Amino acid sequence: MDKLYTGLLLSALILSCFIVETQTASCCLSYTRRHLHCGNLRGFTIQTIYGHCDLNAVIFRTWNNKFICADPNKMHTQEMVRCLKKKVEHMNHGLI
Repeated sequence: MDKLYTGLLLSALILSCFIVETQTASCCLSYTRRHLHCGNLRGFTIQTIYGHCDLNAVIFRTWNNKFICADPNKMHTQEMVRCLKKKVEHMNHGLI
């Protein structure tokens, strides 16, 4: 009985470590220094410090399915967000 209890406890500990590690892996830890081109971007999401991440960021997704973390306070980042929003607006007008 003790071996079963120890095995279950160990399994729970390993699983909890894995869950914490995967949550951290999905957070931006730093910003890119590269200038991005709107044509290479597919979309974006906003990361805030109010969840489990420690850094506010805009996470751009490229057409190659790569994720790039950018500083939301930088003018270039804001321009890329506006460009992507404009692309969506043009697509929506074409469907109406």
